[in-house]
Amino acid sequence: MSDVVSSLASAVIFLFAEGGQQPLGTAFIVGCPNPERENLSVPFIVTAKHVVAEQHRVVGRFSPREGSRPLEVTYDLDELRRVGDFWVHPDRGVDIAIFRTLHYREANQLAIDLSSLATKEILGSYPIHVGDNVIFPSLLVNFMGTARNYPVVRKGSIALMPDEKVPMRYQSGKEVVVTQQEVILLNATATPGASGSPVFLAPESEFKVGGLALSTRERFPFLLGVIHGFYAALPREIIENNGAAARGFFSENSGIAIVFPASRIREIMESDGFKSRIKQLGAQTPRAAPIPSPTSRPR
Repeated sequence: MSDVVSSLASAVIFLFAEGGQQPLGTAFIVGCPNPERENLSVPFIVTAKHVVAEQHRVVGRFSPREGSRPLEVTYDLDELRRVGDFWVHPDRGVDIAIFRTLHYREANQLAIDLSSLATKEILGSYPIHVGDNVIFPSLLVNFMGTARNYPVVRKGSIALMPDEKVPMRYQSGKEVVVTQQEVILLNATATPGASGSPVFLAPESEFKVGGLALSTRERFPFLLGVIHGFYAALPREIIENNGAAARGFFSENSGIAIVFPASRIREIMESDGFKSRIKQLGAQTPRAAPIPSPTSRPR
């Protein structure tokens, strides 16, 4: 189990504002099958949309394969948006953003295979239930590491998988998003820096299908979705029986984290624009690239 958890932790990237000093959140890489080259994938960075909202450039920090210094890549998001290498969901309330990256040979980076995404079909086929354990590696603002990335691996459980949409109100850049979304709620605390983290079904989870016992130890754990943040228990008035004045209740973090399901990632990646771009990139994506200079960007 420890080897699997270590692999999951290596899947994350830390995102910083331009200059590399201000932490923004967590991201991870999903590899899409290369339509032009068998057994190769095209890598893309996935994070929460509000993490990169209105950012012109961000710095992605990777752990090194060798050495004692993290590797930093500057992504020109304005340019990626201009050339069509930055994607969001057509539903503006979905808090997921995807942008292009290269595979850097000096970086210790793991691309999550597209087949590991827990789509609606997978959720319907496997008995994944409320109470099942999950883990999510994420950036901890107060300690990120100096020689390499040190993501904290948080553990929780699925608290609710409602059939109806959940009302949400959150800030994304200067925009206040008011929406209702299909989300998964976790019994876990999402701290600053966790936004954009991948959420996995915990490696020790076991289930039975047709009397056959299956375990996620036999495969890479399913990616359930992307951490949005905590679910705010909006202030409501509590009237005491003794006639005391109304008071606010649970105005801060409720201890429930919001996850946008992996099916939303798949919906973006199955759009005509994304698939067209994958086809264009397939023939030109190299196996690995050197870490670019701070002013470089994927081409």
